[in-house]
Amino acid sequence: RRMEALLGTYITPTIVMADDPAQAEAIGQVLKAQDKRPPLDSLVASIRTLEDVVPPNQPAKIAIADQIRDDLTPRIRELLTPSQRRSVDRLLGTGPLSAITASDVPDTLMSGLRERDGSVGRTVLVYPRPGRTLWLGPQLAEFVGRLRAAAASVPGRPARVAGSHALSADILDSVRRDGALASVVAFLGVVIAVLALLRGRRSTTVVIGSLLLGVLWLAGAMMFLGVKINFANFIAYPITFGIGVDYAVNMASRWELDRKHSIIDAIRTTGGAVTLCSMTTIIGYSSLLLAENRALFLFGLLAVLGEIACLSTAILVMPAFLAWVAGVRVRAET
Repeated sequence: RRMEALLGTYITPTIVMADDPAQAEAIGQVLKAQDKRPPLDSLVASIRTLEDVVPPNQPAKIAIADQIRDDLTPRIRELLTPSQRRSVDRLLGTGPLSAITASDVPDTLMSGLRERDGSVGRTVLVYPRPGRTLWLGPQLAEFVGRLRAAAASVPGRPARVAGSHALSADILDSVRRDGALASVVAFLGVVIAVLALLRGRRSTTVVIGSLLLGVLWLAGAMMFLGVKINFANFIAYPITFGIGVDYAVNMASRWELDRKHSIIDAIRTTGGAVTLCSMTTIIGYSSLLLAENRALFLFGLLAVLGEIACLSTAILVMPAFLAWVAGVRVRAET
């Protein structure tokens, strides 16, 4: 981060890999035209191609330099001050001029432009602006999408976009596509397991309702805290389904086994054990709250919130609901 702040750009660029130098230069020109306009103007710090380190059209430029040297006759040079003559000699040289090649450029400037096989010029280096902008999913998707659109706009096989930003964008797209499906499958699996365990008795509906309320509380807490779903923390939902339902199942099973159907007795005998079980899990997840990595921290936060929500619904809301139902039945019978 210190190096990025010092240089004003990311140290590691996102790379567009073309099949030949001509295609890479064409893509670079497209991107350089776009990075002056929104949205790339706020996302891209600089774009580098081979022409940025190895000047193009060198024979024509050398011819112009030779013509200028020929026009600088001794009489004209005498009219220049010593400092002006030194500047002219430094810029135009005193001997025969030759074209600069990639081998003449220092390795520092060629970093990312020279490949392992020694070929040069087939890559376009895109340096994003430092900051938190590209941590946001929409901006990240827009950035990578614009690069891929530019890579596909040049004739030939579309160039490939590589780098951490492209990988993160693809993972986020996969989460959007598969995350909801995985969560639904996990929830249905939990429902099937509860149905098999409780054999479809009336407590089944109460248990599933308790789990749904806990998940809704978790979603509400996320919205209140401004936590965004990403590829690291979305897995907290399927985990909450599997672990959180246990507390309601244990409470409902004890209530079913109690011949008196006293939910108060179920809380007294089972509530403490259920709470202790949940607390050990919460302590384990809470260790992630000490992580400096934001992805691990947010995963731990959601896991802890899910535990607290499901535990609260299992030992507070569900018993209160069952007690209320029992009271309604007693009043109806009398």
